[in-house]
Parts: sequence; structure tokens; C-alpha cells
Amino acid sequence: MSVVTRTARLRWAAVAAGVGLIVCVPAVTAAIAGRAGGGDDAATTPREWVARALGSARVPYTGLAESRGSLGLPDVPELESVVRQLGDVTRTRVWWAGPATSRVDVVTPTGEQGIYDAGGRTVLWDYERARLTDVLGDPPLRLPRPDDLVPPQAARRLLGGVGPGDEVTALPGQRVAGVATAGVRVVPGDPRSTIGRLDVWLDRGSGLPVRVDVVDDAGATSLSSRFTDLDLGAPDPAAIRPPTAPGAAHDTTTAPDLVSQIQRFRGVRLPGSLAGLPSGEFVTGGIVTYGSGLTRFAVQPLTGRLTESALDAVRAGSRDLELPGGEARLVTSGAVSLVILRGDGARRGYLVTGLVTPDVLTAAAGSLLADPPPGQRG
Repeated sequence: MSVVTRTARLRWAAVAAGVGLIVCVPAVTAAIAGRAGGGDDAATTPREWVARALGSARVPYTGLAESRGSLGLPDVPELESVVRQLGDVTRTRVWWAGPATSRVDVVTPTGEQGIYDAGGRTVLWDYERARLTDVLGDPPLRLPRPDDLVPPQAARRLLGGVGPGDEVTALPGQRVAGVATAGVRVVPGDPRSTIGRLDVWLDRGSGLPVRVDVVDDAGATSLSSRFTDLDLGAPDPAAIRPPTAPGAAHDTTTAPDLVSQIQRFRGVRLPGSLAGLPSGEFVTGGIVTYGSGLTRFAVQPLTGRLTESALDAVRAGSRDLELPGGEARLVTSGAVSLVILRGDGARRGYLVTGLVTPDVLTAAAGSLLADPPPGQRG
């Protein structure tokens, strides 16, 4: 890796972590959500459809999917795949036997790149370069992957954040990839959320989400993911078996853990509430979320070196918040907002990011600058 590429990657690591928080944090809620069985289709309420969608992880299928993102992230060396999938069109071919056994191929004009999950083993297969890579480890927080944006996974993560104060209503059904669906619309009950609405269509028989649209509070679609072809039923076992690839290059790598890359210290105790929102889930490594439902943000302490690098990296595309007590810069793109801040004389700083309005993040940043949490030592 060149010095230039390595430097650029380090500068953008904190920003990439913010995207990782947005994609991965709702999964904590989704993982503990209750399930609902079938029943009389006509009598199923919108919230029951949400519960069926959350309980659909074991529904097997094979399909082609297309996701379109419009987050407008900057080009980042070695993070091109993340930028592309969150700010462009990604086409995937999916074989899904269950949460621990699947294959997702990213289809490109020149070939395909496969992600195999095989009973706790993750394997990457680059067809074009004939390179097979075993990925070791299961980090608590990672960069988003193409399989995170396939309709069922994306919908379950987002629906896992639906709270009792959010409005859940029915949408007219439509045919998606030949499947008859039921539609659900979620409108956050808290105006501080930057999600204007979340629309999900799911298979009436299994509850599997087949299309999801995320529309921000300005009316723009931040993410749209849908199947273009779908076959419900168990995939061919041979299709989801990682290739042996005789003659191909074989590598082993460790899954990049954003927490270990970004935060290399302990002891910072974040406040019990920020910007009027109570602390919620402790994710890992000092990261704490605030708020609930679809109105939440995360705060991550940063080392001094990466705080400085991140501030430099976003300076051209951000706004100075002009808060007393330090430097804070705001970046907004669609439904996602983030603030990078550092107090006067402090060697460490924070990344504050979430699906909440800039005013909320500004208030949170102001509180952190005015009253630095215990443990923020130089």
C-alpha cells in the first residue's frame, strides 16, 4: 500500500466508521425483535407485517437484486466499494439458505465478486482476479458490505428500529419480481429524524421483504433496494459452497474492526443524555447510541491523530458550527449527518453521527464541548 493511499485511508477512517454505525447499529435492535407467525392475510395489521418481516431471516430464496444509494459520499482510496454501494447502483445475485449460510455476488460489467457465509466462515471470491480470501474474525462493528443492502437485510435493520411512537400504516400491494406483496409505510413520530418515510413491501406468504425505499425529510430517496427476480425456496447447496478454486491465489485476512482502527483508548464515559435524547445501547469500545426508534445517533470517541485527520479530510465539504470551546464541523448528505469535533487544547475528539437533523447533532456537539466527559485526557 502506498504512503498516499494509507494516509488517505486513515484520514477517512472516522467518516467510514460513521457510515458503519448507521448501517450496523439498528441491527442490534432487529436482532432482539420478536417474531410473528402467519395468519389471516386480510386481518394482518401493519405492525404485524413489520413483525413478520423481522422474523423472516430464515426464509430461503434465490434472487437478483438492485440497490440505489444517493448518500453522495466522497471518493476514498481503498473504500471505493463502500462509496459506490452507498452512492450508486449495486447489482447483486443472492443465494440465501439462512442467516449463517448464504452467498451474495456483486455483478459488475467485467465480472462478479462473491461473499460466502458458510457456517461462521466468510470467504471472498474475486472471479476476475482468480483470488480466494478467507476472512477471519467477526468484528462488532464493520464497514457496510453489499449484502447489507439486499432488500431483506436492509429492511430488517431499519424496521428493527421502529418504535411505538412511529406511525405504521398499510400501503397498496404491488408485484415485485413476480411476487404479490403487502406494503407498509413507517413515518417517524419524532420530527428530529431525517427519515421522512420508510416504505417496505414484503411477500404475503413468507413475510420476506422484497423492496425497501428510504426517503429523507426533504423528499429525496436516500436508498432504494428491490428484487428484480426472485425464487422462494432453498437454493442449490452447490451454489452456496465456497469454491476450492484450484490454481487461484489464496489469501487470509482479518476482518477490519472499525472500533480497533478508530478508537485505541478506554476510559471515556459519555453522558446519560445528549441533545435531549437519553442514552440507549452501548455498542462496543466506548460507542454509545442516543435516542430510540428511527430517531437515534451514535457518539464515538476518537484518538487525537484521527480527529485531526478527519477534520482535515472533511474541511472542504463541511460547515463550521462555530461552537464555543473547540472546533466542530458538520457534514450532511441525504438522511445521514455527522459532526467531527475537538475541544480547545484537547488531544482527543468525537464522531457524532446519525439519522437525525443537523440541529440535534449540533446540540450534542455543543454539550460535549461545553462539558467534556470524564476520561477525556490528553
